[in-house]
Amino acid sequence: MIRLTLEEIAQATQGKLLRTKDALLSIDAIATDTRNLAEQALFVALKGENFDAHLFLDNAISTGAKALLVEQASDHDIAMIVVTDTRLALGALSAYVRDKIKGLNCIAITGSNGKTTCKELLSAVLREHCQDDSALLATAGNFNNEIGVPLTLLRLTQNTRFAVLELGANHPGEINYTAQLVQPKVALINNIMAAHLEGFGSLAGVASSKGEIWRHLQADGTAVVNLDADFSQTYLSQLQAQGQCIFTFSQTLAQANFFADAIEFDAHGNANFILHVKTPICTGTQSISLKIPGQHNVSNALAVASMAVALGCSLENVAKGLAQLPGVSGRVARIEVNDFLTIIDDTYNANSASVKAAINVLCATSTKQALILSDMGELGTHTELEHQKVGEYAAMQNVPLLLAVGTHSLHTVEAFNLHCKGQQKAQHFANKTQLKTFIKEYLDKNEQLTTMLIKGSRSAKMEEIVAFITKLKT
Repeated sequence: MIRLTLEEIAQATQGKLLRTKDALLSIDAIATDTRNLAEQALFVALKGENFDAHLFLDNAISTGAKALLVEQASDHDIAMIVVTDTRLALGALSAYVRDKIKGLNCIAITGSNGKTTCKELLSAVLREHCQDDSALLATAGNFNNEIGVPLTLLRLTQNTRFAVLELGANHPGEINYTAQLVQPKVALINNIMAAHLEGFGSLAGVASSKGEIWRHLQADGTAVVNLDADFSQTYLSQLQAQGQCIFTFSQTLAQANFFADAIEFDAHGNANFILHVKTPICTGTQSISLKIPGQHNVSNALAVASMAVALGCSLENVAKGLAQLPGVSGRVARIEVNDFLTIIDDTYNANSASVKAAINVLCATSTKQALILSDMGELGTHTELEHQKVGEYAAMQNVPLLLAVGTHSLHTVEAFNLHCKGQQKAQHFANKTQLKTFIKEYLDKNEQLTTMLIKGSRSAKMEEIVAFITKLKT
């Protein structure tokens, strides 16, 4: 973070600094959680439906906070800025910091699936381009919401030239808010899928909410549009009306600006393809080799190539960056447990589209296969249907064994049993203890090369199953 005085922070947040003697105190760290508060930091007391950090001001001070940003003044003997809304003040401060960084290019990535993979892929390419790690900032972990995005922007330094930010959302208006803070030079909506339907209501609701990102794209910026995704024509019309520069990508339409041809997969399901590029600033072809499995990651790579070229990267550096990424933890990451067992860890999150993409990765393996699923969350009235779709797809792809845990995954098993044939089997478990018992017995008797795909929503914490199997068989 760049160093700011409390006077600057008060002005940026339209707050009131209670003691004028504190005006020139400098701050170079921000914290919203007393558990990871750096000494001499400004502590921002956020409030939400189920929490109020104002209750922890004593903790913040005892931990070493230098100043407080609060909604109500207190009698603590410490520098203090009072604002109307600490959440909005945090956002305003992050936008102020962004404006102070000269030569900064912000990249905003949203979509239902693939945000983190695209962020990591693009970061790898930009490292090749910059040859300077201090010039690159990227979203850490899942800091992609209305709190995480400002906290990421506050990590900017005067050396930062590229900031790659994930923008997530589970309700309308969230992307509008975070994109306004980011003011992207390049923006991507990777795809529109049945995710967070409880908050958005429908696919059209998802598309409309994700489309809020275009409102805040810089006038001379570039919008990246997936022609293979639903609602792409809606976005193209909107962006053309704005007079925006547009880069398109596709695995199926050769007229796209970025097109993948001659796609082949190795024994691990990793893709090799020829990238064809036709834009006003770059034209040519490039061989691409990925180190992450699945057809869906060809699409992610095309999205990244589009963003990278828009940012001035060469096709050679695009290829080098894409080839370096070994995979993202919890996202179709291969774990070689022993000589006979491989886990595909895709436990970070799940919706029906991402489960289907993961099933394709599993089915591309030449080993014995097992699919282990949990409930998918935040689907609202679509919950039963989306779980049924997954079960039907798994059966139609000839998955030999499906193990499902949780309340709603019963619909997945029922649909699988309705559409399966031959030796295909499925079993439902009420809890992870039952699932673990079955897995142990299954693996103890198994003598074949086996690949197990494990996937579930974040709330299901299916990484516990990954850890259980790994410990059991390592």
